[in-house]
Amino acid sequence: MVVKRKRETTVVSKPKAKEDSPPPVDNAQDVFRRLFEAQFEPLDLPASTAKSTNSDEENEDDDDSDLSGSEGDWDGMSDISDESNQVEVVEHTDAYAAPEDRMDKKTWKAFMSGKLLSDLDKPSTEPEPTSKKEEEEDAHDSANLKHDLALQRLLKESHLLDSADDLAPTGKNRLKALDMRMQSLGAKTSLYAQNKMPTAHRRGIKAKAASKEDRRRQEAKENGIILEKPSKVQKSSNNGRRERGVAGSSVGKFSGGTLNLNKDDIERVQASGRRMMGGRGRGKTRGGRGGGGRGGRGGGRGDKR
Repeated sequence: MVVKRKRETTVVSKPKAKEDSPPPVDNAQDVFRRLFEAQFEPLDLPASTAKSTNSDEENEDDDDSDLSGSEGDWDGMSDISDESNQVEVVEHTDAYAAPEDRMDKKTWKAFMSGKLLSDLDKPSTEPEPTSKKEEEEDAHDSANLKHDLALQRLLKESHLLDSADDLAPTGKNRLKALDMRMQSLGAKTSLYAQNKMPTAHRRGIKAKAASKEDRRRQEAKENGIILEKPSKVQKSSNNGRRERGVAGSSVGKFSGGTLNLNKDDIERVQASGRRMMGGRGRGKTRGGRGGGGRGGRGGGRGDKR
């Protein structure tokens, strides 16, 4: 009789569903975001990031449910889920505003070349608008300036006027007034200054001017008026002789470090040398008749001493 032995069977019990599953680990970016928001203001995240986090959470829930419902040989490390690397997309929706203070092409070229712009340095030639009050004041000031100049001329030229009725000098007085105006404007010499004249006339003019100055000072002293100090004229001590420099020469012309002699200068120097040689020394001449020799008519030679 053949006895069949029953096969031992083992029943594998199903794993129990996790009652208290730990919360999923947050994304690294969320951890940094919460840390940043704790120190600063919260950030406005785009919708794509929020959607990605929601999809990650849903995937994690599905994975947990699949692992809990299906049979598995090993259920360790179930809390860690695979994180997919996603690219963060940043969209700039704000319109770009170009700066208003950008230089034009000409200014930029001048700036890069290091040269200054002549147009920028030139002041504006447009006249500024002036009010009627300012124009009236300018006209009044110009009229006062003209009157001041006329008064100054009248005071300077009052001694040239023949009478008080005639304010405009005529004839010689007019020429003298013009000469005074020229000197006040910067003329070095007077129009009436004569460089060449007879010596007697020049001495007479100087004596007349000196006597007039002495009379003016005497009258001022008697009337108690203080005048300026007289200027002292220094007389030259060389008695009309021209002063020569270190390299000055009485012959020829010295210029540029060289002495230039012409034919006349050379002849004058040679003639003066001959005259000096002939006038010096002792010479012998023949003696005259008589008294020079022994007896007879003396015709001997005698030494001139």
